Order: sequence, then C-alpha cells, then structure tokens
Amino acid sequence: MSTYLGYYRPTATYREANETRARQGDTTLDPKFAQIVVDLPLKLPAGCSILGSFAPAGGSPDNPPNVMIIETSDTAHLGFISNYYAGYLQFQWFPATSVGANKNQREEWRQAAAAPPAVTR
Repeated sequence: MSTYLGYYRPTATYREANETRARQGDTTLDPKFAQIVVDLPLKLPAGCSILGSFAPAGGSPDNPPNVMIIETSDTAHLGFISNYYAGYLQFQWFPATSVGANKNQREEWRQAAAAPPAVTR
C-alpha cells in the first residue's frame, strides 16, 4: 500500500455557481455536492481507503488547497476519485512519504533519509 496526497480546489465553474448563489442570499452548501461528499466512502474501489481530508479554516480562495489523504496500491483509484468529483473539485495527486507522528518515528525517518542510497546492479 502507498499513501497519496490529493490537493484539491473547487473548479472555476463550481466556484462561480457558489458565488452566484451567495449573491442571491443562498449561503448553504450545494446539496448535490454535499451528498457526493458523504457517499464517497461507500463508492470507493476495494483496496482504497481515505485516511483523512482537511481544509484550511476560513474558506478563503486565497487559502492553500484542501488535501485528501488516500491509501491504495492502485493509482487508478486516484483517477476514480478525481472523476467522481468532476465538475466540483480539481485534484492534483502526489505520492507521500511519512515523516512520522512521534519522536521515535521521526528519528527513524531521519536515519533513513541520511542513509546513502542503495546501489543495485
């Protein structure tokens, strides 16, 4: 299994539609979008797991992108998620390296990062 970071933002079309709704006084979340967000975990391909999804507080378009963290052994699953949100969100996917959450894990990462690369023949 590998871990991937999916950085995402609303598509221009979806953002403009939300801005139009807000100008008309409707500041609620688009119900269709809200439902697909809720349904995604049930629709994921076997072997694909969401480890987390986070957004900067405030919701400003100037904020950094949101991020979804996925664990999978098949990169086609990343395409599935991107297509699932088509018209709403635009993703950029990157493989992730764990630095660790506690001191021991971070020390293991430091030692691995400092080790010379393995030579293959």
